[in-house]
Amino acid sequence: MIKVHYKFQLLIVTAGIVGSLFYSQVAFAQSKTYNEEITVIATFDPIIPDAFKINQNPAITDTNTTVPVLTYTVMPHDAGIQLDIDPLPAVKLVAEPLSKIYRNYIKGGIGNYSTLYGELFASSLRSKSYLLGVHMKHLSSSGNIKDYGPSANSNQVVEMFGQKYFPEHTLSGKVFFNREGLHLYGYKPSDFHDTVISKDDLKQRYMQVGGEMNFSSAYKSQDKLNHNIRLSYYNLTDLYKVKENNILVSADLDKKYDLFNLDTKQTLGLNTSVNVLSQRESGKKANTTIVLLNPYIKANYNEYSFKAGFDIYVAHDSATASYIYPILEAKLDLIPGGLQLYAGIDGGIEQLTVKSLSDQNPYLSPNLVLSYCFNKFRAYGGFNSNISRSFNFNGSISSTTFENYPFFITDASTKLNNTFILLYDDISVMKLKAEIEFVKAEKLKLSLSGGYYNYYKLGSQAHAWYKPDYDAAFAASYNMQDKIILKLRAGINGPVWALVPNMPENPKIASTPTKFNGWADISLGAEYRFNKALSFWLNLNNLTNNQHLYWHNYPSYRLNLLAGLSYSF
Repeated sequence: MIKVHYKFQLLIVTAGIVGSLFYSQVAFAQSKTYNEEITVIATFDPIIPDAFKINQNPAITDTNTTVPVLTYTVMPHDAGIQLDIDPLPAVKLVAEPLSKIYRNYIKGGIGNYSTLYGELFASSLRSKSYLLGVHMKHLSSSGNIKDYGPSANSNQVVEMFGQKYFPEHTLSGKVFFNREGLHLYGYKPSDFHDTVISKDDLKQRYMQVGGEMNFSSAYKSQDKLNHNIRLSYYNLTDLYKVKENNILVSADLDKKYDLFNLDTKQTLGLNTSVNVLSQRESGKKANTTIVLLNPYIKANYNEYSFKAGFDIYVAHDSATASYIYPILEAKLDLIPGGLQLYAGIDGGIEQLTVKSLSDQNPYLSPNLVLSYCFNKFRAYGGFNSNISRSFNFNGSISSTTFENYPFFITDASTKLNNTFILLYDDISVMKLKAEIEFVKAEKLKLSLSGGYYNYYKLGSQAHAWYKPDYDAAFAASYNMQDKIILKLRAGINGPVWALVPNMPENPKIASTPTKFNGWADISLGAEYRFNKALSFWLNLNNLTNNQHLYWHNYPSYRLNLLAGLSYSF
């Protein structure tokens, strides 16, 4: 064994250390400084036979960063602030003052043509349980119309009415008496020099007595069966032994159901009535009964609404017959609350009565032949508009086919030719109607309405007798500080055709179609309110002073006035 001198040994150790540091810096730049002490005991050989790399890779510790769950609590702490809050005062609701109402109202006046007028309204005051009232009226005139027979006439009305209010129902009733006296003045005395005619031979009088009762529901809930039951009766007589009795019983029922799962419920309803009429004219008697059943359904969907149903009539007189008419109607709210369009079809039958006919023409012959009038089919459409709060405009168009439509013609079988009978014919008519209204609070009100009528497809008649091609009406009222009120009324009637009987000097021709000119009737009224209870008024009628014909040989009065006062107490 060779012992190396310690100095040389130290040199070798130092060289080894330096070499190790050199290799460590080159191969493992990322590792830390490596220190190692080597002691070599061997034969001196300055050559290093082999070198080994330190197989040591850098290690990186990578851990996922987690956010610790933060929990906290808030400990309330009274700050010790004391606030004195003043309570809000309650809103005081003050009821609107009720206007004073009067129990009685009386109005009366006089005018030319020996006209007398009086009217009374009396009723109970405000009540949550009942209402009672009475109405009486008298209007008479004994003036003469030049070249015609005596034209005196009068009208008296007495009505008593009442209502009883229940929590969910209302019971109402009325009894009435109506007397209308007139003279059949439609002849010229100059044409009958050799005939003695007294006023009693010309008198006519219609007298009606009757009453009605109505029981209707007023439910707040929409899920209940709404109902309205009505019973009415009247008796009519005249001076020519005409008698008519009528009993009408009707019931209207409806209830809401959700049949189609729409936004709103649908309404199922049934209107039904039984109309019993007994008539006696010129020794002839007739009894008729008409039963009506009208089932229907109404539905709303958004801006659309629909109605569908049937009118089923069963008419019985000397025989029994039934009739069915479909009912369809559709509406569209084109502008909600501003413009509505509608269209539909329907039909029906009507039993003509002396009452309904005398309301149109009181100069009837006792030889009337009364029958049914059939509205075989009607198609209609129109619109309703509320352009603004003050302005409304409505219009409609319809086409109707009638069977057995009644026209008035002069009764040529009488000596004076001053009464009218009925002539029936089939006819179709198209109607155009329009209405404009302007309202400015209570100060100014204006309205204009008119109609155009086209009668076509006449059966055997040359014209639609006494039916004008057009008519129009205008009304205006102006309130000056609730002290002076002015009113204007104007009516225009187009020319009409009448079937006029010829005089005995033309026996070959029974009657001749004659055209009557149209006419305009303008009236003006003024009222001065002295106070809330007392007023003075004046009415001027037929300001144009024209004498127009309503019926053949029945001219109107010329300019006539009526003035008086009204008083509430």
